[in-house]
Amino acid sequence: MKITLMLVRLSWKNIWRNKFRSILILSAIAIGLFAGTFTIAFVTGWGRATIETEICNQLSHTQIHTSEFSYNYDINSYFTRDRVKPIIDSVTGLESVTYRLKLYGVLASASNTVGAFVHAIDPAEEKATTTLHQYIPDSLGTFLESGKLPVVISQRVAKKLKARLRSKVVLSIQDVNGDMQSMAFRVGGIFKTNNSMFDESTIFVRKSDILPYTGLPEGAAHEVAILAASVDEGKKVTEAVTAALPNMDVQGWNKLQPALGLMYAWTDLINVIILSIFLIALSFGIVNTMLMAVLERTKELGVLACIGMNKRNIFKMVMFETLCLTIVGSAAGILLALWVIGYTGQHGIDLGFMLNANYERFGFSSVVYPFLFPKAFMEIVILVVITGIVSAIYPARKALKINSWEATKS
Repeated sequence: MKITLMLVRLSWKNIWRNKFRSILILSAIAIGLFAGTFTIAFVTGWGRATIETEICNQLSHTQIHTSEFSYNYDINSYFTRDRVKPIIDSVTGLESVTYRLKLYGVLASASNTVGAFVHAIDPAEEKATTTLHQYIPDSLGTFLESGKLPVVISQRVAKKLKARLRSKVVLSIQDVNGDMQSMAFRVGGIFKTNNSMFDESTIFVRKSDILPYTGLPEGAAHEVAILAASVDEGKKVTEAVTAALPNMDVQGWNKLQPALGLMYAWTDLINVIILSIFLIALSFGIVNTMLMAVLERTKELGVLACIGMNKRNIFKMVMFETLCLTIVGSAAGILLALWVIGYTGQHGIDLGFMLNANYERFGFSSVVYPFLFPKAFMEIVILVVITGIVSAIYPARKALKINSWEATKS
């Protein structure tokens, strides 16, 4: 034990014999670890925010339809609330549930006409299941809370229709018999999300307002959206509901939006690739630095061998030098990464100046909030230390091959 402590102290002193080189490698480790960790947090935060936003705004964790509705979106492909509610309520892990009618329609103003995908909903249920109401500024109305026959539209739809808050619009839909039905609504709220494709085609009305014009029975629904506590809980809920309702089309958010499911699956792989690139670069830097340190001290290592230091202790000394450099550099890099990720995770990074509007068509936000699980921090530090130890083996073995007699002669 005393010999080990002596070797650690000797290794620490050896590091600072060449201050410039030691500070250079410490800076390289710290900056590299910070850059790798922050990049992983950036990718994780961007993907996580995009997925959570889409789940909370429109998808939820699980959706239920009839098989026919999933295929053709026919108004007659409905089910009744009483048929599925007792079964859904028996599933554990649910946060909230909303029942919707979904209809194709045409929304017209005095200036223009647009096609619309009508979500006929219960406002209280929808607020508990989605966060869409939070995208309506106070100055642009409410989410179907007041007024006679209100309709909630997006800013994009309002711009096309040249409509403002409380403007009159006419919604035309097809009822169960194929006849056209028209209703006059007032714009009660105007929203804007990060998904322009969703904004361009979606409007919201109260189910109680539109149901009499559809010819559908009371309690009819085309879709059930279920929100769980988390993505993992959502997967369990989807499996449970699928087993409980074998005759219905039950889909999780990753099946409803395969691109988001692919993003979720690939985020970890992308992070592994980023970390692997950093660790490979780090290993080359450590090997180069320690090999240079060993070759510069050939005579010194030969003298140590001549006065009685065995090969095992020489090997340990070189390994301890590498370990000291790696630990100090890693600590500095992690502390810097924690501070930057904490600050940017709270305030966000606005990429609007470099991302055009096309990204919003796919639901990507221009503001990114970097995020990294505490477990990931520990895994990165452990991998860096392991990389440092493995990288030091070659220089340490090189030190063992030094001929003490030849080294002292030079």
